[in-house]
Amino acid sequence: MNPLERRTAKLEASRPDANQIAIIIRRVIGGEVVRAVIGDRAIERRADEAEDAFMERSKVEALAGTDRRPCRMILLPKEVLQ
Repeated sequence: MNPLERRTAKLEASRPDANQIAIIIRRVIGGEVVRAVIGDRAIERRADEAEDAFMERSKVEALAGTDRRPCRMILLPKEVLQ
């Protein structure tokens, strides 16, 4: 289990409502995901970061950054940002 998976498991275990929907992920159709928007916060993908790793990091940030359930995260490709 990698560090992000351990952190996700720890965050989910610490929530009393862990069996409920914790996060809703919406992906805008287009190219590779480069930004995740979580509420009023945006997380940028690093240049050397794989898309899957970025999506996992974004999910951890979403779970850690909010106590609202469900939390909504929108994944945006570069084309949408232009």
